[in-house]
Amino acid sequence: MLCDTGVMESTGPSADPAWEPDRLGEDFECATLPLPGGERATLIAFRGERAADGPAAGRTVLYLHGWSDYFFHDHVARYWAEQGAAFYAVDLRAYGRSLDLEDPEVRPGYIADLADYDAELEAALTIIASEHPKERLILCGHSTGGLVAALWAGRNPGRVAALVLNSPWLEFQLDSSTRKLITPWLTWRSRRAEQAPFKVRFPHNYARSVLFSRGRLPYDLALKPPESFPVYPAWLRAVFAGHEAVEKGLTISVPILVLMSTQSLRERSYSSAMNAADIVLDVDVIARRAPSLGRTVMIERVPGALHDVFLSDRAAQRSAFDRITRFLRGYVQR
Repeated sequence: MLCDTGVMESTGPSADPAWEPDRLGEDFECATLPLPGGERATLIAFRGERAADGPAAGRTVLYLHGWSDYFFHDHVARYWAEQGAAFYAVDLRAYGRSLDLEDPEVRPGYIADLADYDAELEAALTIIASEHPKERLILCGHSTGGLVAALWAGRNPGRVAALVLNSPWLEFQLDSSTRKLITPWLTWRSRRAEQAPFKVRFPHNYARSVLFSRGRLPYDLALKPPESFPVYPAWLRAVFAGHEAVEKGLTISVPILVLMSTQSLRERSYSSAMNAADIVLDVDVIARRAPSLGRTVMIERVPGALHDVFLSDRAAQRSAFDRITRFLRGYVQR
């Protein structure tokens, strides 16, 4: 399901989208967001009941997924509605509902500049503002989506009430010195062979850890493949540019919550320890970099959490939701 309205060109964001039933079923709708150049993204809206007096009442939430990912977290939407928020999510261009798997020329997840995602964000926010004109925004993001969210908030002061980031990819998982060392080579490689991805293969350990921690895979393997999307040099260079911006400091003035696991684990072969750790990023690197985001940054390390904290087992999920609620009551609730 691509949630395709059939409109592929746009001169600017529209506040009157064509909503359709979403793949998540009852209480969810989706709408295509036409983008410049004939590209498209997808906005997903939760239409179920929202609490009138929760700590996020009078707020809207926009959620950005990570790399090689899409939005399928219906339980996250329902959590935010229980807190009183109107919930939306975006499948970015060439991801999830926005990904045309029949197109032989498609490059899943490809982008050469993370700021290009401003088009998706502005189109989504135009619609959200038309539906909730007096409500302030809480911007959420996972992994690369957390990096995109933080960079956008840094460039757009005054447009968000808070950030809630789920294992945001704020720095290269080795270290900043390694990132700086290989960035010139990435620039050369992307100019020399922009269309050619790196020849790397990722083991299926993350999918296994989600399966064993939750008892099932809650996502479509065609849209979130176990081997991940191809890694293009220009894409990685764009991510590194985002890391450099975070390292310099984003000076975000609103409260920021950063959720992550208490531990990372790097092993080539699957082990049961992966069911309760971040096996994608280095959580200690994230924790050290997070204060560079802004003036008020809360770091919450969730025992037993996976890289996507909201795909962890029930105990870790409950702990993560409790920490968000505490953050809302202390820093966001009116």
